Amino acid sequence: MADWREKIKTIAAANGSSAPEGAKKAGIGCLVLFMAAVSILTFIISIGLYRSGNWVVALFALTFFVLSTITAAILLIPHKTDSL
Repeated sequence: MADWREKIKTIAAANGSSAPEGAKKAGIGCLVLFMAAVSILTFIISIGLYRSGNWVVALFALTFFVLSTITAAILLIPHKTDSL
C-alpha cells in the first residue's frame, strides 16, 4: 500500500513534461470525448430552441456548437510527442 501511495505522490507532483505519454494521450482522449458530447448536446438544444421559436437564442447555441466542434477537431490532430 505504501508503494501505491508513493506512485500517486510521484504522479501528482509531476509537471506536464515528465508525465508518461500514455497518460497524456488518455487525458486528451477524455477531453475529446467530453467536447464531442458537449457539442452534440448543444446541437440538440439549438434545434429545440429553433423549433420552439427562440431563434435568437438558438443562434447563440449554434455558435457555441461550432466553437466546441472546432475545439474537438483541433484536439484530435496529433501533437508533438515529448519522449522521455
